[in-house]
Amino acid sequence: MSKLPSKTALPPAKAGKGSKVAKADPPADSGPAAAPPVDAKWRGYLRVGSIDPETPNVKTFRLLPASGDGLLPFTFVPGQFLNVAFSIGGARMIRSYSISSSPTHREYVELTVRREPRGAVSRHIVDLLRVGDVVEAGGPVGKFTFTGTEADSIVLISGGVGITPMVSITRYLTERSWTGDIFFFYACRTPADFIFAHEMASLQRRNPKLRVAVTMTRPEGTDWKGPRGHLTKELLTQTVPDLVSRRIHLCGPPSMMDATKALLAELGVPSEQVKIEAFGTPKPSPAAAGTTAKPTAPATGPLVTFSKSNKSAKIHVDLQRGDSPPKQTILELSEELGIGIEFSCRVGTCGVCKVKLTSGEVDQEVQDALDADDKANNIILACQAKPKGEVTVEA
Repeated sequence: MSKLPSKTALPPAKAGKGSKVAKADPPADSGPAAAPPVDAKWRGYLRVGSIDPETPNVKTFRLLPASGDGLLPFTFVPGQFLNVAFSIGGARMIRSYSISSSPTHREYVELTVRREPRGAVSRHIVDLLRVGDVVEAGGPVGKFTFTGTEADSIVLISGGVGITPMVSITRYLTERSWTGDIFFFYACRTPADFIFAHEMASLQRRNPKLRVAVTMTRPEGTDWKGPRGHLTKELLTQTVPDLVSRRIHLCGPPSMMDATKALLAELGVPSEQVKIEAFGTPKPSPAAAGTTAKPTAPATGPLVTFSKSNKSAKIHVDLQRGDSPPKQTILELSEELGIGIEFSCRVGTCGVCKVKLTSGEVDQEVQDALDADDKANNIILACQAKPKGEVTVEA
């Protein structure tokens, strides 16, 4: 990976034509004039400048302009993420990783990645990526952002590797000398799993408005003297005065986020004040592209036609639960048929699975990755789209 790969780049969010896009070359000019605004949907290549271990299974990768010097060919907002693509075992895989660095540093961007035992991409990144390697990337994307203009204080609650966007936000607010209060909660298993432990201590020394509360769920056998167990209502209310009036950002494992949302609801925090970033794939794909999956429900739903692949099939409907609209998404059906629509987050935020809807209508629970131009051009998110009736998509 020391040379730029000769393969297609990540699809731009406004492509609207499935997964086929032109090859993206490294930016020739990485000066200030070459940096587009944050909504320009950049795609191209970045080079690994350094690799720093955070915990036994987490590393931070500093990515530099592929041209070798100057500024990044894009800008971002704290809380956003990048989509990265790799060829692994003959398959092209795309995943989304939150940016952990501050946007005030225009010469690099950092991704902090945890090695998942069953994660092909995370294992490839943590085990095999070396300084000097070139990484295909696209973005930045995501609406889990905070710059200090949205509220006069912020509560950041994270668990595990969900700390990464919170650190980006905290770094940025500290570097900008933001005058608001920052309440930073973090839950992890043991002190050895505390990602950014030294960085958080440094930020606390620099920022008198930053209050940090860390709790360990499995501290037995360590010298941890702080809070123990999962996040509690008592820890929240003791740390944050007037919690119900604060803006809250929440990111971490699904079980942790569900439990925390329940706590916040019990405390009377309005749901509209809680911003959520889902980490990881909430449910596995039914089958890898090119394989045949055994459907778990009868194919009695609306007919979906994939015009580029010349394939059609009906959506599988969960009849026992009276599912309406159909439970299966266009992405899930495409996987059964081996269509090969690219995807990453599966929760509607990364935009990798955008396709053009040429006929029919769909319901989409989440549309975070769609902008006004996408909607005007009938671009949909395959991972979210559930047909209301017969539909045709360009894939």
